[in-house]
Amino acid sequence: MRWVLIVLALMVPFAVQAQQWWQGNWTFDPEWCAQVDKIGSVTPAPIAITQDEIIGYENTCSITRAKPMEGIAAVHLHLSCQSESDTFEEERLLMRTDESGLAIWIWFGSSDPMLFQRCE
Repeated sequence: MRWVLIVLALMVPFAVQAQQWWQGNWTFDPEWCAQVDKIGSVTPAPIAITQDEIIGYENTCSITRAKPMEGIAAVHLHLSCQSESDTFEEERLLMRTDESGLAIWIWFGSSDPMLFQRCE
């Protein structure tokens, strides 16, 4: 029994991963933060970015790969998405604005990046 407890104690640090700077609830319009508890079911509402997925209105994307960009505060995400009955692959680039963690730029692959603010 003692050995089992020792093994479990050693495994805990590997099972718990620290939250990344880009994880959280994000919005294009700060007024939408009032709907943070309804992400995925109403619009307009923020998006939720977790370690494993991005959840928006009527769509969910699994994060299949998160690659930190060397030398800059950015991460390149490869996503496998479902929206209604469609499935598709997508790329996103998330860029940190500063050390505060209160805003990020999200580039969807076309046009200009969009500034998203963290819902507190």
